[in-house]
Amino acid sequence: MKHAVVVVAHSILVIAYHLFSQEGEYKVPYATNQGIRIHYEVEGNGSPLVLQFGQYFPLDVWYELNYVATLRDDYRLILVDARGHGDSDKPYDPEAYQLELMVQDIVAVLDELGVAKAHYMGYSSGGLTGFGLARFAPQRFYSLIIGGMHPYDERAGRVAWRQEQIQALEKQTTPEFVAGLEAFMLSIHLPAFSPRMRSRLLTHDLRALIAWLRQPEQPDFEAILGAITLPCLLYAGEHDSCYALAQKAAKAIPDATFVSIPSGEHLEDGTWVKILAPHIRELTAR
Repeated sequence: MKHAVVVVAHSILVIAYHLFSQEGEYKVPYATNQGIRIHYEVEGNGSPLVLQFGQYFPLDVWYELNYVATLRDDYRLILVDARGHGDSDKPYDPEAYQLELMVQDIVAVLDELGVAKAHYMGYSSGGLTGFGLARFAPQRFYSLIIGGMHPYDERAGRVAWRQEQIQALEKQTTPEFVAGLEAFMLSIHLPAFSPRMRSRLLTHDLRALIAWLRQPEQPDFEAILGAITLPCLLYAGEHDSCYALAQKAAKAIPDATFVSIPSGEHLEDGTWVKILAPHIRELTAR
């Protein structure tokens, strides 16, 4: 027992050494993929579960929406800032936002942490990355949880939406962008940003967000759905425009379950995890 205590204490000291510099300052943890630094944070203990949210939101959103508080006792949560967001690097080249590169970012974080396999949960564009993992790196994952996203080709609609977003961003400052995003959240009866979330959003570089929106068109995953062998959980708000196609995808994947969020839109208010947590635990326990 005494030896075990010494080993645990040593492990804590090693982690602390990596997180803090000799001057006692906190060191932001990064993995690197082809010269691009990807920021991540780790919370909790248990089976590793990677979390990546969608466009415009840093990893802090998982705290805001109560996923960290709900899941940290059961999982080693690995929260990742997508490139172009939060403390990850923010390249200005649209080619830097190819989906395969963003899949490699997730794998680079696992490699940095010495994690051979993990579960993955992604929402919105983070969900698209989940489909990318199924195609490009399935051997690194036990299961996939994908929310607010479907795998089908809707290029025409996405191109129009992206162009609209680009035109707006080109006329804004970062504070104006954040204020507009918060006003939209309030207009659909979601809570105002916390001071923490607002300060994190203010680190956005709009040139990088525009580059993200100009990224190469992502592949259509319809052809691979029947070949996905990973257990999957797909979910969507019942009023989300992606709802029907996400439900369709769950039927096409051999080992997939679909969870409907009653009255849900695309963005949530922090209550969805109460519905999802039992399904997440059942999936990952398998």
